[in-house]
Amino acid sequence: IGSVVVMETREFDNWLSGNVSNTSPVAAGQQLYQTLGCASCHGASGEGGRGPSLIGLFGKQTQLAGGQTVRADESYIRESILNPQSKLVDGFGPIMPTFQGQVTEDQLVQLLAYIKSLGGSQNQAVPAPASSPANKPAQPSQPTASPTAR
Repeated sequence: IGSVVVMETREFDNWLSGNVSNTSPVAAGQQLYQTLGCASCHGASGEGGRGPSLIGLFGKQTQLAGGQTVRADESYIRESILNPQSKLVDGFGPIMPTFQGQVTEDQLVQLLAYIKSLGGSQNQAVPAPASSPANKPAQPSQPTASPTAR
């Protein structure tokens, strides 16, 4: 005889996707990003280095080595993980290894979720440099001369 297990919707969705650790896809993707060594080229937080920056990448037009551009959507990022030599980003050499056969579909989805989560940082306002008028301390006002009444 079987048994019935009652779960909350989120728990069921995690179980169904194979994510039994109850970790969000973004958190799982971030952990996988570190474990697979992605940070060694793309930076600890995706800021780039030997590999291109991943911050703000998702949905953005990306310049490729051959001069063409491609939109960095799920398909492009997936292809870049599984077959990184197929579309090289302009200014970067073919140093990324393939992860074909090394990551599962679930792990690929988690990596995509993490990369998508890095999306908004490039749109934040940049603080004004220290030498700009916005960051100079206010000067005390000088008393103004007023005409004296006689």
